[in-house]
Parts: sequence; structure tokens; C-alpha cells
Amino acid sequence: GRPGAQAVMADPLDSVWLPFVINYGTIITSILVIVLIVRARVPAFRKWIGESPVHIFWIGWIMLVVASGGMIAMMMFPGADSVPGWGLLKFDGAFTGEEWKLANEINTQIIVVCFTAAALINHPTAIAESYMLFWFPDAVNDFFPRRMSMKDRRTLLVLANMNSIFMYPLTFSTWMIPADIRPFWYTAVFLPLSLGTGAAAGIFDACKTPKNTGSNSSDGVKA
Repeated sequence: GRPGAQAVMADPLDSVWLPFVINYGTIITSILVIVLIVRARVPAFRKWIGESPVHIFWIGWIMLVVASGGMIAMMMFPGADSVPGWGLLKFDGAFTGEEWKLANEINTQIIVVCFTAAALINHPTAIAESYMLFWFPDAVNDFFPRRMSMKDRRTLLVLANMNSIFMYPLTFSTWMIPADIRPFWYTAVFLPLSLGTGAAAGIFDACKTPKNTGSNSSDGVKA
């Protein structure tokens, strides 16, 4: 063997930590400042935050998703010189070879953890509501009140369930398959499907839920 070889080899983390601190620190601080300003000026937002600790969790979730997703985007998209990344995130700059791969993998793991956590939090409720809707439709509003027709509710729940289901193959590939042999098509196929159905569910819910006009908003809309 070659004694001392490991001591000479540079640790990839030595090149990775500074861009992470700069990127995450800038993005998270910016979002936190915006949240504090909105909290001070918008009573409805202040009330929403105080309703449940879960809402604070989702704000932290958004910070991590934006920071990790933003860093991946900056590392992947080419700059004016056609080289992927900018500044400290440049492929031929701080992140060359193993360092660049390590930084991309760390961000990928963070964003997959965030979306998997969201799926595991939301999916049980979606499954329970789907069960009630299909087997006990007359009682579903007693447990999951929505001002929405049964037809629209079925569509919403299909989208909500698909949002979580499409996430699980990506979680499996990210956590169980090493990065150097992980097929790219897992991310290319399942991430857009998961994000797309989740966004579609949110938009559909907002469009199909009647606005509160002062009537009893807890009554479900039949059929």
C-alpha cells in the first residue's frame, strides 16, 4: 500500500461547506425576513401561524425546499460560458469532480427528505378521506368537511393520493440505490409527476371550493 495516501487526499467536504453556508444562509434568511414582515403586517397570516405548530413546520419545510432546489438549479443550469453553475457553484470551480457530485447528492437527499415527509404527513389523511368517501359518502363531511361536490371531491382525492404515490419510487431510488449507479429516469419521471399532481390538487381545490359568503361553510355540497 501507500502509507499516508489517505492523509494527502483532500476531503470533498472541505470544498463543499462554504457554498452551502452562503447559499442556504442567504435563501433561508431572506425567506425568514419576508415571513417576519408579513407576520407583522398581515393579521390573517399571524393568526394562521399561531393556530398550530405544524404551520411553523411547513414554513421551515419551504425554506429547505427552496434552498436545496435553488442550489441544484444553480449547479445544473449553464452560465454565460456554457459551464454548469455560477460562482462557487460552478462545475469547474469549487465543485469539480467528486465535490460537485457530493454537493448535488446532499441537496438531492435534502429535497427528497422534505417531499417524502410531506407525502407521509398528507397521505394518511387522503387515504382515510378516500375510504370514507367511497364507503360512507353520507358521513364523510362529518369527519372531513369540504364545501365541494362529491364528484369534485373524488377528483381532488385522486390527485392528492397520486401526489404521494408518485413520490415513493423516487424516495426508494434515492435512499436505496447509490448515486453513481442510480438511473436518472427515476427523477425525470416521478418528480414531475409528484409535483404536477400536487400542484394540480392545490389548484383544483382552490377553484372548486366555493368562497365563504356568510352561509354555513361547514355544509358539504352534494353530488
